[in-house]
Amino acid sequence: MTTVPATSRVAAVPVLLAGLGAQLADDAVRFIFPPSGLVIAPLSGLIAILLTAVAARALTTGHSGATVARTGLAVGLTSAVIGLIIGGLGIIAILLAVVTVVVGVGAAVAGRGLASREAFDV
Repeated sequence: MTTVPATSRVAAVPVLLAGLGAQLADDAVRFIFPPSGLVIAPLSGLIAILLTAVAARALTTGHSGATVARTGLAVGLTSAVIGLIIGGLGIIAILLAVVTVVVGVGAAVAGRGLASREAFDV
């Protein structure tokens, strides 16, 4: 069995914009709709995670192979790092950052059929 080197590139600017947008969009919602701040404030981390998943999925449409997972990882890491910079280094923020990275990769890869069926044959 041989491995083929993965020569995939991830576009940096869309990844940075997606990560930044996912982290700042929930703040924009609280700014635009201040009365709903009491309802949205506790959910802002979850909103950022969901927006990271949507951004990872959107950036990987039309791609295949290792590019999909690497782009999802880049979006998740970017969003997590920006979230830690904005929110601080508390235990909840760190846990949300880990979940953000996992969700970024998972959303990019899920349902694409990237796993080779031959790898599971015995």
